[in-house]
Amino acid sequence: MLTVLDGKRRYLARKNGMYHIGDFAVLKDLKEGKAKLGTREVYVLRSNLYDYISTIKRKAQIIALKDAAYIIARCGIRSGWRVVEGGAGSGAMSIALLYYTYPDGKVYTYELRDDFAAIAKKNVENAGLQAHWILKKGDIRKDVEERDVDAFILDIPEPWEAVDMAKKALRQSGCIMAYIPTYNQLERVYRKMKSVGFVDLEATEIIKRNILVGDMGTRPDNVEVAHTGFMVFGRKL
Repeated sequence: MLTVLDGKRRYLARKNGMYHIGDFAVLKDLKEGKAKLGTREVYVLRSNLYDYISTIKRKAQIIALKDAAYIIARCGIRSGWRVVEGGAGSGAMSIALLYYTYPDGKVYTYELRDDFAAIAKKNVENAGLQAHWILKKGDIRKDVEERDVDAFILDIPEPWEAVDMAKKALRQSGCIMAYIPTYNQLERVYRKMKSVGFVDLEATEIIKRNILVGDMGTRPDNVEVAHTGFMVFGRKL
């Protein structure tokens, strides 16, 4: 997979016989470096996780890349791990999990809504990571069939309702994570995790600020998306 940069715009170039760039161009050959796209000069780079998540089509609010990175690190997710996730949303977290569990792991994503499942499926396929992904229609709070999984990732409105299911599904030392937008939800899921015996608890958020580097000076960006979501972590013991 290659990424085409045109100014501030970013497109995935998917190879299916020819290179398909976004929804507007098809090229026979494309290589890393500088290239011509019509009359425009563009940069062509090998795609990475940032490219995949930055270019997905969104049906629902996604877990921000800065948060996904901490989730991966905090839970220790790596190749060979089996991860359960609910729900699918637009597929951003699924892509991040698939990227790090490749090639020997599995990601099982539970989603109740057909429209979210469809957009997540398309985004995962566009990233070329569908081979070790299992998308299931089901309720993460009660329908999880997998056992002895390594991590259990929750991005649903009432994550505390899935904590008991997580405890059944996780192996010893396995990681649970709930992603929520408000303090009220944070407190409720934290207390639920604690009440059923999860340890190594942490409630946190990640703040990221971009810096503009200019010819006449350098300063923080005027536009800052500070809060994206809270994360609550625990481990099974």
